[in-house]
Amino acid sequence: MRRSHQILVAIAAAVIAAAIAAAVLTRDGDDSGPRPRAVPATVDRPAAPVEEKHARRPKAKQRPSKPVPRPERVRSRPAPLPHVSGRKLPWRATGVSRVAHAVNRRLAVYARPGAKRPNVLLPNPTRLGVARVLLVHSQRKKWIRLYMPTRPDGRTGWVRRRAVRVLRNPYRIVIHLRTHRLALWRGDGRVFRTAIVTGAGPTPTPRGVFFVTELLKPPDPNGAYGPFSFGISAHSRVLKRFAGGNGQVGIHGTNQPWLIGRSVSHGCIRVNNSVIRRLAHILPLGTPVWIRA
Repeated sequence: MRRSHQILVAIAAAVIAAAIAAAVLTRDGDDSGPRPRAVPATVDRPAAPVEEKHARRPKAKQRPSKPVPRPERVRSRPAPLPHVSGRKLPWRATGVSRVAHAVNRRLAVYARPGAKRPNVLLPNPTRLGVARVLLVHSQRKKWIRLYMPTRPDGRTGWVRRRAVRVLRNPYRIVIHLRTHRLALWRGDGRVFRTAIVTGAGPTPTPRGVFFVTELLKPPDPNGAYGPFSFGISAHSRVLKRFAGGNGQVGIHGTNQPWLIGRSVSHGCIRVNNSVIRRLAHILPLGTPVWIRA
């Protein structure tokens, strides 16, 4: 009986000692407040950083659909160009045109495909230091017909396909002289429409299909040309020389916005400075410009 009492006392002492030790260990290891609890897998995680918002996520299973047609290759044979009032326009029904970037120091232009000698050599870059980019009129297997940036307006020429790099361009500008309006289109949708200044009676703005040849930044953003000026392939039919140039027509800003909506220029198109800044950040070289009545 005495021995059983001793065993019970020993067991009780061991239990008390273990409890004291556990309490000491817990107090010594908890010097920084409550320990963080594990987050269950069902709890929503914090939102991903901004940089990761566009990461691909697993797509939900969908029913099989018709195969998506592949993007059209640049070198494929173009569809017939749209006609408006008997005029062939350099963009398709989707509004997409093609531009040709010269790859050599000089771009040899021929009068017809297969000609032995070129009749024009266009320097690349231009005399203003701008890359030589021209608007595509049509294409053949080894030849490309381009709109020319030289007089007379509307002139075209042929270049060898290997001499250029052809790219697609969804933008175009349509100018209505009678209503003093400029419209920027992207594909088959109009981006915006704005009022403009056009050429005066003695120095009218020429009509026809042209393209953007260069983008220049005048030294004085508050001057007569505004912060930016686009040169286009159109030329004045009255002024052979103007301001040190050959009478080339441009689209630029203005320091006389109160004249917008009138026909008072020497042939150039003037827009608000806010508009020319917007165009300068959008339009690529070679963009078609259709100036109509």
